[in-house]
Amino acid sequence: MTKKVQRKRTKRRINRKQSKDKNIKKYILSFSIAVCFGIAAFFVIRGFFEEPESFDSGKYFVKGIDVSHHNPILNWENVMEQNITFAYMKATEGNSHLDRNYEFNYGLARKANVKVGSYHFYTFALSGDEQANHFLKTAKFNEGDLIPAIDVEHSPANPYSKDKEFVAMVIRELKIMDNKLYEHFGVHPVIYTNKDCYKLYIKNNFPDNIIWMCDLHKEPSDDIKNWKIWQFSHKGELPGIDGHIDLNYYRYTFAEFKELLLP
Repeated sequence: MTKKVQRKRTKRRINRKQSKDKNIKKYILSFSIAVCFGIAAFFVIRGFFEEPESFDSGKYFVKGIDVSHHNPILNWENVMEQNITFAYMKATEGNSHLDRNYEFNYGLARKANVKVGSYHFYTFALSGDEQANHFLKTAKFNEGDLIPAIDVEHSPANPYSKDKEFVAMVIRELKIMDNKLYEHFGVHPVIYTNKDCYKLYIKNNFPDNIIWMCDLHKEPSDDIKNWKIWQFSHKGELPGIDGHIDLNYYRYTFAEFKELLLP
């Protein structure tokens, strides 16, 4: 074998090795970039799906909570010390159910000077008139309390359905309950809901009701007419309170908050 041939073969081996090294470097670089993007995407997605656990808005200052039998009976003096202005508490559901913690929480919260309101969990398959009567007969409504609220959301008792007849029935019976409460109090009840139920039942059907919107990821948009309360977390943590609790903001100022109070 001549020296010239040997040099050519050696050069080819070196070129192949250099090409292989370049490919390995490109692979390592591509892999590193993919890993970086994956880590960044993980934190972005986690940030989107994770709920806030505390009141930390620099925009909203009127803070509230809502409770039911899923929460322990709270130390309401402790709640007041944390500058929480208002609390909605579940009173009734359907046409016969009474929340077992309602009377305790109601009395203790009023004693601590937290502004309290009562809400009814609306059951889709039942008469709106019967549910209104049950709520009015059972819950407490005193001067200076929050306007009563109706909770409209899907649940095991309220399965999701886009069936037109079913949706029309839900709206019809909800309007009956809304009108009965309006006749009693002289103001329309607040409606608590989420984006899905707002689109199905509330939008364009209840223009005079204050909307209490649940959105665990972002502030409600102005496409949701008349929203005044934003529930932004189901996993709130407050010092001295066991377990998670729902956290809310009132949209406007302390002076305007008076619009939520019964005369």
